[in-house]
Amino acid sequence: MPEILEPLGRVNFPLIGNSLVIGLFSLLHIALASLAVGFMILAPIFEGIDQGNRFYAEVAHGLTRFTMVTFTASLVLAVIMVELFVGLFPRTNSWMFNQFRYPIYLAIGAFFLQLFCLYPYYHFWEPIRRRSPALHRALGFLAAFFILVWVAVLDGMGSYMLTPASAEGDWANLMNPTWLPLVVHRFFGNFVFAGFAIAAYAGWMLGRGRGDPEREAYYAPLLKIGFLIGLAALLIQPFTGLFYATQIRSASPEAYAQLIRGRYQWLVYLQFVLIAFLFTGSHLILRSIRAERGRTLPGEWLLFGSALLMVLFVERPAVRRLFTFLLVGFSLFYLYRWREGLRAAGGDQLNRSPVRRLAVWLGIVSLLTYWTMGTIRETARRPDTVRNVISLYDEARLKTAGPGAGGQGSVNITSNAGPPAPDTRPP
Repeated sequence: MPEILEPLGRVNFPLIGNSLVIGLFSLLHIALASLAVGFMILAPIFEGIDQGNRFYAEVAHGLTRFTMVTFTASLVLAVIMVELFVGLFPRTNSWMFNQFRYPIYLAIGAFFLQLFCLYPYYHFWEPIRRRSPALHRALGFLAAFFILVWVAVLDGMGSYMLTPASAEGDWANLMNPTWLPLVVHRFFGNFVFAGFAIAAYAGWMLGRGRGDPEREAYYAPLLKIGFLIGLAALLIQPFTGLFYATQIRSASPEAYAQLIRGRYQWLVYLQFVLIAFLFTGSHLILRSIRAERGRTLPGEWLLFGSALLMVLFVERPAVRRLFTFLLVGFSLFYLYRWREGLRAAGGDQLNRSPVRRLAVWLGIVSLLTYWTMGTIRETARRPDTVRNVISLYDEARLKTAGPGAGGQGSVNITSNAGPPAPDTRPP
């Protein structure tokens, strides 16, 4: 008779636990994926700016090259992340797939269409541009569009896990209360990270090639362009963040309260410390390259004070938002006031040690901010994997059968029979 194998029991990842191991691979994946999304959108825009000036075309080609080089690593990390999720959280995985069957098909289709546009866009860059620059740009914009469809579906699944829709149906689940706010917030977040990452790379390359006029002629304007992209998106983010936070508070007030005053409150403090650094660091770069020189202006102290008070009043959202928008207002004021100096800034102003170092630090802090925001969203639904639908206890619970029917190792998961009853026990 063939040997009867007993079903495997619950898998527990040693030392760091199941949630953290998936989180680590997720953070590594999104560090590359978010840059790829931002660069794929920026590349055809830069290419379109190219009017006899090869600089913008070279920037577009460089951004696309980075996307192609890191694509394999990003995909490998994504596959590992998905495999871990399937193996370590089978109940949640089967439930989510059944709730998003058709949107997942749409996302996969969009992903392959994006590949069909992106690969010729990069590998046949010059031949297609010689024949039809418009066709080449169209391939770039199509690749960007399809990757945004892919990201929008993934955001729908992530937002559903925090605020499940009350209506039934795959598409209704996708368009849950926090889906659109998350899509908008992450869209501009990609540009914050992408812009400051470009500036950080340019600052690092300038530091390595001091005294090289050719290097300075390329990387000094690249630093300025990346900095302006990151700063422009940063000035928008408080508004998209307010939109997102308001929707979370409306759809899931318990989750919102848990963020502000729960056990993961320190993550929110960390987030606003990082945001304060992004604003003040950006201001210091503007101040370093401004046309006029002189002592610190009173309004600048108000800007620094607003950043500090924004952090101190994290637990009081109404007061915190007041200082956040004051910080945005002062940043806009000085960006406008020093616009001429910024426009005229060249290698003499940009290729200086304080500017280069600040640019590198802004790139690092923007990555940490992106990671922190994603971690906050994930911890907001604990102790559930899908809030009020599946808990961590549901995933860990083993239902044993009677004698001779599989023993202590058997697990009973019936994903198509509806969600398990909410469980309020601690994780």
